Amino acid sequence: MSQRSKLATIIATAGGVLIASLMVILVMGRAAMNGSATLVRYHTVIGELQEALSTLKDAETGQRGYLLTGKDQYLTPHDQAVTRIRREFEILRARARDGELSDQDVATLWHLTSEKLDELQATIVLRRKQGLPAALAVVETDFGKNQMDLIRAQVAKMTGAEERALGSAKQRAADLVFDSNLIFALSTLLNLGMLIWAYRRIRVESAAREKATLEIREQKELLDVTLASIGDAVIVTDLEGRITFLNKVAQDLTGWTSSAAHLQPCPKVFNIINESSRAIVESPVDKVLRMGTIVGLANHTVLIRKDGREIPIDDSGAPIKEFDGTVRGVVLVFRDFSEHKAAETRLIEANNALVAANLAKDHFLAALSHELRTPLTPVLATLTSWEASDELPVAFLGDIQMLRRNVELEARLIDDLLDLNRIVKGKLSLNLELVDAHELLQSVVTMLQSEINAKQLNLSIDLNAARHYVKADSARLQQVFGNILNNATKFSMPGGHISIATADDTQGRLILKFKDDGIGMTPEIIDRLFQPFEQGGSDINSRYGGLGLGMAISKALVEIHAGIISAESQGPGLGAQFTVTLPSIHASTVKLPPMTNEGRATARNPQGINLLLVEDHKDSAEVMSRLLRAKGYSVETCSTVAEALKISNEGHFNLILSDIGLPDGTGIDLIRRIREHSSIPAIALTGFGMDQDISRYKEAGFDAHLTKPVNIQKLEMLINQFFSN
Repeated sequence: MSQRSKLATIIATAGGVLIASLMVILVMGRAAMNGSATLVRYHTVIGELQEALSTLKDAETGQRGYLLTGKDQYLTPHDQAVTRIRREFEILRARARDGELSDQDVATLWHLTSEKLDELQATIVLRRKQGLPAALAVVETDFGKNQMDLIRAQVAKMTGAEERALGSAKQRAADLVFDSNLIFALSTLLNLGMLIWAYRRIRVESAAREKATLEIREQKELLDVTLASIGDAVIVTDLEGRITFLNKVAQDLTGWTSSAAHLQPCPKVFNIINESSRAIVESPVDKVLRMGTIVGLANHTVLIRKDGREIPIDDSGAPIKEFDGTVRGVVLVFRDFSEHKAAETRLIEANNALVAANLAKDHFLAALSHELRTPLTPVLATLTSWEASDELPVAFLGDIQMLRRNVELEARLIDDLLDLNRIVKGKLSLNLELVDAHELLQSVVTMLQSEINAKQLNLSIDLNAARHYVKADSARLQQVFGNILNNATKFSMPGGHISIATADDTQGRLILKFKDDGIGMTPEIIDRLFQPFEQGGSDINSRYGGLGLGMAISKALVEIHAGIISAESQGPGLGAQFTVTLPSIHASTVKLPPMTNEGRATARNPQGINLLLVEDHKDSAEVMSRLLRAKGYSVETCSTVAEALKISNEGHFNLILSDIGLPDGTGIDLIRRIREHSSIPAIALTGFGMDQDISRYKEAGFDAHLTKPVNIQKLEMLINQFFSN
């Protein structure tokens, strides 16, 4: 290497160090800019918190104006503020997701704000429906004031945290300025040191260059051997795109020998086209030479061999560069893609089959639900009627209750299958409301009282929780409590004991414990208990029956309520305990408006209600019409869409009860035709209970629906809701 080259190398190295020093200084400068941006962000977050509080005050101002005047124009600030505050909380949640705010703090602020908005809306509704005194009664409870104080405190807490973080950020920014100055000084010293290093390097550069040349020669020989033996096909070209090397794999794939391909243009040997369009694909060698970077082939590329056969391939090309960056040629690496393509095709076919199987499963579940539910309707209705009747001998009552329980068990098993399908698909929805868990427990005990009595079980209830109100879907939570209590009843010996107790924990949660002295569980059973179709082993399944879905569904329902469910047992024969933990609200903070006599709904006299029952299942139609007539309703029945349309046009009916599957159409067809000229209330009675089915009924025009088997008491309650006064 000449003296000039050595000097150039030294200068380049020194320049590199200088550039590196400048880069470090730039990085420090950027860090300082980021610190400044951080300060701005903290100021912005503080402003957003204050803006949210201000918007909530605007909502309260609009509410007060409406309460005092009763004029709707005073609600405009309230409504606008409610809309704004939801947008502002979306911004705060985004801050929380980005780690700029605490998820818990934002959730707490939103929870408090939601309760405040609910209180404002409640007073507005009371002012509109019952007048100023009713609304003022709620205001005077100070719930709204206390809630606003909590919100201000929460905003102050979050603002304080941001201000403290802002102070820390200011300190860090000052430290960065100091560090930047220090690094600048050190960089200067480093560059001076480089001059000393350059002098010494010149003395040894000549020997190092000679050693490097020897190493390059050895590496080139090693590369030639490697390319020849590599498992992928390799082609090397010069700057003109002419082939200078093919390894054995490349010769086999292209059909060209190394000698025949030598100095041939690459596209002649590496002849590639698009598999679908058959258009010629640009050679990756030409792309590399044009762009100077690594390139790859597009999908669906095939190589045409010298003998005309086609092979799907995958490849990449890269430039061959000297140490100074000069391109000296191109190396092209490719492989036979045939097996991968075949595997991809098989995967697509398998996925399509899986989608089809899943769709078929949904259709099967819907059809199975319908076919199993429909014949249960007349059976359940008849047994329920007999159970409530005084005409049958008392000796029959136990058998009737046993039959009714087993019919309801069949319906519950169907519901469990559908619930499991919803859970797997993530389509389980909740209708959240304020629920008294104690009342819900009492309701579940009442429903299962006959089963408990039948086994002569001793039931003790100890409801000590002060925080027994929860935000929940009452039907779903009742399902959880029912599953646990039903299991305790099922797996307890006659004369055994079951206890239900509630308590508060230190984290503001409601703890519900269900304990029995039944058959107990092993640790292995507990590990599998909350998995679908698990019930503790074949011996338990054969003895007690069931599908083993209740606990899996209960776990999903509890978790979607942000709760926890767990099970424990000392072992076989030593009973079991199930614990449900739910976020709760203290009873003393729950303010429900008093129900006045005027607010209590009373059912209309059934004798004044004419019902049209459209049902093609003969037994169901006969039993339901007989029971409804016995309760005082006027009932006319038919079994087809055509008959229903004709009868509804000729007569006056107050309510339509319609099955969905009919011989000449569907209940959806019927209600759509009726909705063209009438708004008469309509209830769908159906064995199809999938979520998409229920949505279709509502979209078609049904006002409500009941899933078969239809409970006659539930049907009567639903009818009363339409005709209460």
